[in-house]
Amino acid sequence: MMETVLKTGPVVEPLSLDEVKRHVRICIDDSDQDDYLQDLIVVARNQVEMITWRKLITQTWYAYLQEWPHGKYIELPFGKLQSVTAEVIDGVSGIKYIDADGDTYAWDSDEYIVGTDYQKGRITLADGCTWPNESLYPSNPIEIVFLCGYGLGASVPPQIKHAMKMIISELFENRETSIVGVSIQELEMVNNLLSDFRLNEL
Repeated sequence: MMETVLKTGPVVEPLSLDEVKRHVRICIDDSDQDDYLQDLIVVARNQVEMITWRKLITQTWYAYLQEWPHGKYIELPFGKLQSVTAEVIDGVSGIKYIDADGDTYAWDSDEYIVGTDYQKGRITLADGCTWPNESLYPSNPIEIVFLCGYGLGASVPPQIKHAMKMIISELFENRETSIVGVSIQELEMVNNLLSDFRLNEL
């Protein structure tokens, strides 16, 4: 069982305000609805991230495990893994964990391989290595800090960005119906655009 907590959110959005204004046919110089459109960009990103189970713009997350896996690797959520942070504890660089006595250690980074070429990132045991064998603390003893996402807005695939534009248009043009519960996921084109990017939850 893995719990995830956001450490650092995205510094930009996949779409700029000007891109959205052009899509909903508002003059770039008209600033009357800028705040509302900025909110819709965030709403659309969150919606797409929920549908695809991905994070679009680079973000830093904590992943907490209650135990080491029985297999050869740990699978991380959200896709497009960029890196895993190695903590330095008592001169050892690696993933942080806490033993049953409350002492904190780093699992040596030489003993695992970070794989970024999978649909979901992986932390795999290096050849001849095993998971640490200390008894673990009872609450969130294993902490992994990782970066994920496509990068900045220009790196987000155009299908995803267009799906966001469609969601924004729906919310912008049909404010009353959206309020009473029209589900964005019911839009067939949005689902079609995002179908190749969906991941399964862990």
